[in-house]
Amino acid sequence: MKKIVPLLLIVWSAAVLPVSAEDDDIQAKLDAMQQRIDHLEAQLNQQILHNKNSAMLQKWESELMQESAADSGLNAGYDRRFFIKSTDRQFKLEFDTQLQFRYSYALTDDGDKKLSREGLPSRSDNDASASDFELERARLNLKGYVLRDLIYNLTLEMDDDDENHASLLDYKLSYTFLPELGIEGGHYKAPFSKQYNTGSSTSMLIDRSLATTVFNIGRGTGVGLFGGHPLAGTKIYYQAGLFGGVNESQNVPFSQNDNSPAVAARVSLPLFGATPDDFRDESDLMMHEKPVMQVGSSFAYTNDRSEDHFANGSSDSYSVLVKSGDGRSNIVEAGGEVTLLSSDVSYKYKGFSATVEGYYQHADLDSQEVGFDDDFTDTEFLSRYDLYGINGLELDNYGWYAQAGQFIVPRVFELVSRVGGVCVDNTNDSYEYAGGWNWYLQGQDLKLSMDITYIDDLPKVSSSTNFNGIQNNSLFLLRTQLQFQF
Repeated sequence: MKKIVPLLLIVWSAAVLPVSAEDDDIQAKLDAMQQRIDHLEAQLNQQILHNKNSAMLQKWESELMQESAADSGLNAGYDRRFFIKSTDRQFKLEFDTQLQFRYSYALTDDGDKKLSREGLPSRSDNDASASDFELERARLNLKGYVLRDLIYNLTLEMDDDDENHASLLDYKLSYTFLPELGIEGGHYKAPFSKQYNTGSSTSMLIDRSLATTVFNIGRGTGVGLFGGHPLAGTKIYYQAGLFGGVNESQNVPFSQNDNSPAVAARVSLPLFGATPDDFRDESDLMMHEKPVMQVGSSFAYTNDRSEDHFANGSSDSYSVLVKSGDGRSNIVEAGGEVTLLSSDVSYKYKGFSATVEGYYQHADLDSQEVGFDDDFTDTEFLSRYDLYGINGLELDNYGWYAQAGQFIVPRVFELVSRVGGVCVDNTNDSYEYAGGWNWYLQGQDLKLSMDITYIDDLPKVSSSTNFNGIQNNSLFLLRTQLQFQF
């Protein structure tokens, strides 16, 4: 037994002594680690203090800048557009420009070269093709607000079609009382047709469709209401206006208008969580990750009667397509009642966009109030067409277009196409076929586009959309355009 106890003590000592040595090593490592943590913590505290000091310096610098700006009362800068605004944010002026430089080549099928633009016999030979460079739209837009809530918009335009004369295109004031109710007034686009009100700078193709060219009612001087009302988890948006007339590009009060106001209204309903901003552009530049849709409808009415013209003033300003003596369509300026309706639907998803819009026009050209368009004033035309057969005529015209675009390179390169038509009551129908591409170098602000259009029976000549063919003849149109905005 005496021998066993010392043996046990030896074994116990052999087991305990190495463990104690290992503990000492671990403790040493822990102490070193703690020192490292203390060092890092000191560095972190120093960095936090440095950041706080930097933030304080930035804050002081910002306050000094604001105080300096407050002395002058104005701020100026560039945020996609040049602007000037007051430091109290009560006043703002923003400068916006739009430049569209375009090349167009047009070819008509007038093989004998003896027809005028209106399709009438001409006394001289005319070339069946034409090409030219043009500055289609050069606009300076001044917009902003006064006392924060009174919004203004003023647009000056210089266009080659107007011999480079600058003119006041739009001027509008608007005030929003509530999200559901606002009021606007001035000279601006009447709220009819989705495509016409989308804007020329955001078009999918270089310009608007044939149907929109024929059936839009242009601009007018008047007042209107606008707003948005909640509806089943979304909002329905409306705009309505009362105007002195339609197509008032050169309106002269009390001379080139009558006493029968025109009315126009439009409603739109975004779906699937969409807002009106999702449809500012016809193309899907936003590359929506979820499908969005919008449906809309428009209404317009004008009653342009000759007996209502003040002091024998003339102003049959709205043109209507009618069947003429040769069974083909021709243009008269409305005398009587004209009612228009349109409906549209738009869809966007992952770079794909599509829009379909249809138009209906009913005209009651009664009691010899109709006047011929300025293009139709020669005696040869009047002898060919039955003027009194047109008077008293009621007709129903239709138009439509469907267009689609798909980005091949997201937000950069897009292929586009369009098909549409215009159907004039009891006469020939016209159809439009178009395709092209857009290269977005900097969104809509810098865009290069090209498209090809074929119209098999041109119902109306229009310089703004380059439909510069011969009426009732086919037209082939090639266009290239550079759009620049800043």
